[in-house]
Amino acid sequence: MSNTTLKISIIIPTFNREEDLKKCIKSILDQTIKPHEIIIVDDGDLGKFPLEDQCKKFNIHCVYLKKDKKGVVYSRNLGSKIAQGDIIFLLEDDVVLFPNYIEEMLKVYKKFKNIGGVGGVIANSPKMGVKDFFMWLISLLFLNRGFKEGKILPSGFGTDYNSTPFPIKKIEEVDFLPGGVSSFKKEIFNEFQFSEKYQTETGYAQGEDREFSYRVSRKYKLLLNPQAKLYHFSSPKTNFNKKIRGRAYVFFYYLFFKDHLSDKWYRKILFWYALSGFVFIRTIAMLFFFKKREIDRMKGIINALKDIITGKKINHV
Repeated sequence: MSNTTLKISIIIPTFNREEDLKKCIKSILDQTIKPHEIIIVDDGDLGKFPLEDQCKKFNIHCVYLKKDKKGVVYSRNLGSKIAQGDIIFLLEDDVVLFPNYIEEMLKVYKKFKNIGGVGGVIANSPKMGVKDFFMWLISLLFLNRGFKEGKILPSGFGTDYNSTPFPIKKIEEVDFLPGGVSSFKKEIFNEFQFSEKYQTETGYAQGEDREFSYRVSRKYKLLLNPQAKLYHFSSPKTNFNKKIRGRAYVFFYYLFFKDHLSDKWYRKILFWYALSGFVFIRTIAMLFFFKKREIDRMKGIINALKDIITGKKINHV
């Protein structure tokens, strides 16, 4: 097994997904480099740390935290306060790591200076099909997406990972990292915390990871290593309905732009152009597919736009 002088803490928020969580922990135990500690932050009825005995066989410090205030934002902030490691890995409870995931992430920290965080990639993301390619072309036109993944556009919208024909194939600097496939130096959390502004009162969060990592990237370098891979098996239990997701999506981009990019007049024009393009694209999708989920999504989008235009307080999406 490879050795490292860096101590690793892993934070895993969870909500009533014990079997998924066990698979995640098993993949951590199979790592070529084991973490110093695993912190489970429970919003559900787990009641204990799964596979604790197996973890302790590898001298992994096991921490179980039960909290009543639901939401991944609160879980990550709480976990980061007590984490003892030099590097903090943020995972979701429904991921399975490749055996060299931690090792590949640490390679980047050792090789590059002034790094705030390092991200990996989801290996089982759907491949881009014809429909996806067509939607990407339209999104380019409306400044919803760009050519380089992991970058924030002047419109305030960003180019998501696995959303273009040009995935990142080597270590590159990026503007943001996905929350469940990311790691940060411990000292980053002395300066930055996940913003509660992007957490709904129901526990659903939209874009909190992008906003957090973007703030970090303004001061420290963020790098993505495509060789650090994991599988993400999204559970339907946390798939909030499309109305909530549509509403939260619009509010996220509005709040993100307002907080970080609204200082230039021309960016305001670009943002509203991009948001109008997003509404147009979702309208076409609703009319073309005419499925209940697309209709519900549009209801959420319209609801959010109405609140923004009327000036309703939207600290929580």
